[in-house]
Amino acid sequence: MSKEFNISDTGKSEVVDTKPIEIPTITPDIQIPEVKLPEISTKKKFNLKNWIFPIVAFICLVGIGGFYYFGIYRIQPQPLNKVLSFNQDFISSISLSNIFKGNLALLSAPEEPRTEESPVNGVLFTKTQMDVMMKRRPVAVMTNNHADARPLSGMNSADVVIEANAEGGITRIMAIYWSTAPEKVGPIRSIRQYYLEWAMEYDPLIIHDGCASSDDPRTNSCGNLYSYGVKDLATIGAWRWNDGRRVAPHNEYNSISYAWEYAAKMDWDSFPNSFKSWKFKADADIAQRGEKTQVKLVFHQRLTNSGLYDVIWTYDSSTNTYLRKVGGQADIDQEMNTQVYAKNIVIQEVSMIQSGDDKGHLIITTIGQGKSTYLMDGKITYGTWKKTSRTDRTTYYDSEGKEMKFNRGRIWVEMIGTSDGKFAIIEQ
Repeated sequence: MSKEFNISDTGKSEVVDTKPIEIPTITPDIQIPEVKLPEISTKKKFNLKNWIFPIVAFICLVGIGGFYYFGIYRIQPQPLNKVLSFNQDFISSISLSNIFKGNLALLSAPEEPRTEESPVNGVLFTKTQMDVMMKRRPVAVMTNNHADARPLSGMNSADVVIEANAEGGITRIMAIYWSTAPEKVGPIRSIRQYYLEWAMEYDPLIIHDGCASSDDPRTNSCGNLYSYGVKDLATIGAWRWNDGRRVAPHNEYNSISYAWEYAAKMDWDSFPNSFKSWKFKADADIAQRGEKTQVKLVFHQRLTNSGLYDVIWTYDSSTNTYLRKVGGQADIDQEMNTQVYAKNIVIQEVSMIQSGDDKGHLIITTIGQGKSTYLMDGKITYGTWKKTSRTDRTTYYDSEGKEMKFNRGRIWVEMIGTSDGKFAIIEQ
């Protein structure tokens, strides 16, 4: 028992006996499950961010080491002069051993623009190139086109080519060179009077082996070579080439570069001041070109020679050129091993008659006028030609009488006799 002191309403204190109160124990019906707290590990968690830099650094070191071992130590690249080798078709403008000498910056010189038009066939050259070219004279090469002389050399280096009948229904070719100097052209054959008159338009050096001699000035090319004051090389510098198949007179050749060397000694080394140029233009846009043209030419209908001298020109729209076949076979330039081609074909109709001499020489009219047909940009155009004198340049006109503009590049003139020759457009 315990005692407690209370203060009564009267203000006096009194003792009160009190009995302790027993509080009953209450047992709940809900059982609280035992909760286990997670164990706190003493180990540290892996943090990827802390390892990124070491991993990247390790990979870089492995890469550098691998590149050095496999790319440099094991492979051992060849020296520069072995990697950059050139064959005979390519010429290096500077010796490779001198490329890295001194403190020169490894910068290529700016390319000089091609602003100068060739007066011969319109091809564009740089001023530096033209300055050199104007110090040399065109070269006319009388070229053998006999079936036993093929393939010919130098056709794809010529600026202008003229083809016409010779005796017996066999054609010959006069190639004019000025922009290039092939070391081998030919085979070389004798010249005829009409070729001499076409050549005089260029006042050229003339390479030939022989000429037609006659009392008739219309066929006497031997006498006229002298009387015209021709810059005649004849066979100077020529040689015979033996390939085991061709024999004389189908194996004689000459060099254009040698012709220019000889001309310099003779003071013949300048372009003629009186030369009259044709007019030229750029190739037609692809959309404006014809799709396909094929033309066949027969130079002599009575003396057919089994078609060995018949020519077919086929247009190639991708290159805007005409590819040549002769005698049913692709005509090949032996020096370049490429099919002979031209940018422009001129079919010039000329009067052709027999001279009546014992050699069967022909008389072909070169001075005057007549019909002409042009193959260019895959299209056929008709017009006329005119030549007023022996030294005057043959000029070509369209059907409206305007002077023709040729594409820049090789111009091939086919002289077709109005009586014995013919040409036909196979497809267009």
